[in-house]
Amino acid sequence: MKKSFLSIETSLNRIFLVLHIKNNLISNSKTLENSIEVEINQMFDEILEQGNASFYDLDYIMVSLGPGSYTGTRVGLAAAKAIALSINKPIFGYTNFSAIYNQGIIDSVIKSNSNTGIIIKASKYDAYYQQIKNNFFSNHKVLSINDLNSDSLTCEKTLGNYYKLDEIKNYYFCLPKKKSIFMIFLKYLEDENNYKNKNLEPLYIKGHYAQK
Repeated sequence: MKKSFLSIETSLNRIFLVLHIKNNLISNSKTLENSIEVEINQMFDEILEQGNASFYDLDYIMVSLGPGSYTGTRVGLAAAKAIALSINKPIFGYTNFSAIYNQGIIDSVIKSNSNTGIIIKASKYDAYYQQIKNNFFSNHKVLSINDLNSDSLTCEKTLGNYYKLDEIKNYYFCLPKKKSIFMIFLKYLEDENNYKNKNLEPLYIKGHYAQK
């Protein structure tokens, strides 16, 4: 496949870039320590150099819409929009729920028809949660950290970006890697027209941040 893309994810307490160029799949990840704006520009240069490419060689821009860090998501989205506009190429968004779910399948932790819960850190006290059963994604919601236990979650296995959740049986730490993002890209190509009119807005629960 000759389609090339750059994926930007800045919402899971890291900067995670994936570049598909000249049939090579490259990724670069860095835990956030300094300003996202400073770090991400340097990482753009690094990953393009690894791929021996420039922004103008790209066919698509992908960007994570969250959930996760609201500020991080907005910075990544702004960068993605700026790049897409400057090179006049299509841009589309994906969710961290989908990316983590794909990674669980790749790692053979879950099967595609299993009953799976995805937990993503929202704040010190809250988490985003979405349940996937037989490939159907339910509505996502915010749960209190104190409510995250096996009795409150009706799923067989749970994946997430918390390092340790002793209250949940069959919980697995999971962050998306490059093959997970590539799976999302392939799905996009299968149904590209369905994405064209979708809004590129950060994914969060309405009212959640207004209450903080």
